[in-house]
Amino acid sequence: MAQIFINYRKEGGAYAAALLDEMLASRFGEERVFRAARSITPGSDYSRSILEAVAECEVLLAIVDRGWLARFNPEVSDSPSGQDWVLREIEEAFKNERTVIPVLLSGVERLDEGSLPEVLMRVARLQYVRLDYRNIRQDVNYIAEQLIKVCPSLGALRCQGPSNP
Repeated sequence: MAQIFINYRKEGGAYAAALLDEMLASRFGEERVFRAARSITPGSDYSRSILEAVAECEVLLAIVDRGWLARFNPEVSDSPSGQDWVLREIEEAFKNERTVIPVLLSGVERLDEGSLPEVLMRVARLQYVRLDYRNIRQDVNYIAEQLIKVCPSLGALRCQGPSNP
């Protein structure tokens, strides 16, 4: 069961999500981190796999890039079906009472509650962490430390890897 679910948009946040996935997986173990592009096996029903992973995780990391807010507009959706999976995953995490941590990428301002769709206003009130391209290793180490505070069982799962201090 993955304890950490990485929520991201294909545009802008995908590279940060992949990097965060790689560094957290090397620290805690690949099976403890869920990122759809890596974690869903071929032939699986992706919608079912995603919703099950959100329901089973302990914490959802919501990667927020510069265009994140604008993409909640259905006319700018990154999904051909019009289904906004970023929104759906966050809603599912709240429904299942999971911890949601916004991860603000380089240059992203703190979220404004009034700018978010009603179902996401709560995200603006959540304590966030930053992931800046100038401080990748330092920021990922800080995020990992915060994840251990939220999910103490992760502290016992440290893997040997380059991101360990």
